[in-house]
Amino acid sequence: MALPNTASNVVNNVTTQSIGFAPILKYYFGKCAIAKIIDSNIPTNPRRKVLTHGQAAVAMITGLLFQVMQLYRICQFADKTTVLNVILPEVQPKEYFDDRLADTLDAIYDYGIGNPELELTRHMIETFRIQTNICHNDTTSASYYGKAGHNRYPESIQITFGHSKKHRDDLKQLVWSMTASGDAAFPLFQHAYSGNKADVKTYVEQWNNLIDLLGRKDFLYVADCKLISKENVAAICDNDGFFLAPAPMYECYAKVFESAMADHDRELLIGYKGRFNRGFEAPMSIAYEGKDYPLRMIILFDHEVGRTKRMAIDTQIEKTHAAFKELKGQLNCRKLKSCEAVEKACADILKKHHTRRFFTCQITNTPVVTFKNNRRGRPSKHKPIEKVAVHTDHFHVELLPNPEAYDAAIAQCGYYPLLTNKSRDALSIEDAMLAHKGQYKNEHTFRRAKGVYELEPIYPHYPERIEAYLFLFKIALQIVVLIERTARQNIEKRNRGLDDFMPNRDDVRNPKSEYLLSAFEYVVAGLIPLADGNKYGFVSELNEIQPDILSVLEVPKECFSFPYIFNSG
Repeated sequence: MALPNTASNVVNNVTTQSIGFAPILKYYFGKCAIAKIIDSNIPTNPRRKVLTHGQAAVAMITGLLFQVMQLYRICQFADKTTVLNVILPEVQPKEYFDDRLADTLDAIYDYGIGNPELELTRHMIETFRIQTNICHNDTTSASYYGKAGHNRYPESIQITFGHSKKHRDDLKQLVWSMTASGDAAFPLFQHAYSGNKADVKTYVEQWNNLIDLLGRKDFLYVADCKLISKENVAAICDNDGFFLAPAPMYECYAKVFESAMADHDRELLIGYKGRFNRGFEAPMSIAYEGKDYPLRMIILFDHEVGRTKRMAIDTQIEKTHAAFKELKGQLNCRKLKSCEAVEKACADILKKHHTRRFFTCQITNTPVVTFKNNRRGRPSKHKPIEKVAVHTDHFHVELLPNPEAYDAAIAQCGYYPLLTNKSRDALSIEDAMLAHKGQYKNEHTFRRAKGVYELEPIYPHYPERIEAYLFLFKIALQIVVLIERTARQNIEKRNRGLDDFMPNRDDVRNPKSEYLLSAFEYVVAGLIPLADGNKYGFVSELNEIQPDILSVLEVPKECFSFPYIFNSG
């Protein structure tokens, strides 16, 4: 079949390469001034002619966003894709070899991670107007695969065994603490600790780091119940700080909670997600080194927490019944032939399922009498057989429920106590509830780090490099949060979501960064040879949804033009 006349204008030797969402990253890296700030703090060795420390940091951050975790693979990543060629067009792929990148990690650690981290985060806070009135802190453990103990400096962290939050006690680990703002969970400060560091000893140090970062003390510091120790409370109160955390159920706090539950006569209704939560408060104080610290115990009721707690109690009771049913079949056999052994087995079951307050165990012994020959050997046929009685213990266990304790526990389901030192005028019960409910955002950031961006396993061997690596990891998380936050703010401002963004969904108002960026997966740049021997560069035309995404991200459409991408005329 003959080709149409226009076929003579078809160019067959066009070369194209995928650029994806690299121009968006380039724009945000430039807006955050990552390379500029790092280079202004950490000068490059004069013998190093290419790839400054700031450029190397940007390359490693880009690798983290593309799940390229090993340093030696970044050189391959730069050679096989055009991502780094778009972001750093002046650097050739061969320059990203692992020794040079490791040298940047060493330089960051030797200079001091704190200074560039503070300056960089302050710049982001000012540029994107991040709200920092509420700061959430949390810790996680990151497992380390392989041998450890290559410390170059004695003050660096120790990769060692500790309490693993993912129950991998066979792996060495480090503890990673991060503080995020209540505004979109923007990461503010991070710090790595040795693998056996107790969480309770990290909170005051992180609080002081936030003061250095923000230059003020009036923010509300929200954390989990491990913040509540006498030393931590005294340190924050004595230095004019404010905190909010769940009360641990130690005896002194449990007594105040029980007393408040029994004596209060009214509760404040709080509207939350189409339902009414409730709350009230009671005063209490903590004594430390001869000084009393007055606190407020804010007791809240949440329907979803109550439903979950009731289900948990019923499940525990069911498991207790099942365990005792199994125990009855094992009584009077092997290791369960004494009263002490049976009592211990019953106590272990109640302790395991946390049901000691709901049950008591009644152990009864009905000895069984049997008879045996008085003498050993075969009995004589000519003499009467002498028999002796043998008494053998035979135990029975009955599980007796305590309905009063069960009813009291069910009545308290959904109530949980918070502790704060902020006054009622400065922090209402409703504001305290909302601040505490924002704590999940920090946990979501850790899930994102360990899930999509594969924090584990940690590949650098030297602990000093790991600390610098985690600093870059935090920057990568900051970029992800800024992209997501910018899009959602602009969608809320214009009161219109993204259409045709996700399958079977229109008007999407809470897009995630990963989906926003993946919408540009198939964007390509190419070169067309001209008749005069020159080449014409182009970028594939954006589809209908992509300009709308660029609009909510505040990324100029010109960022997807060939001159911007490759700095060419």
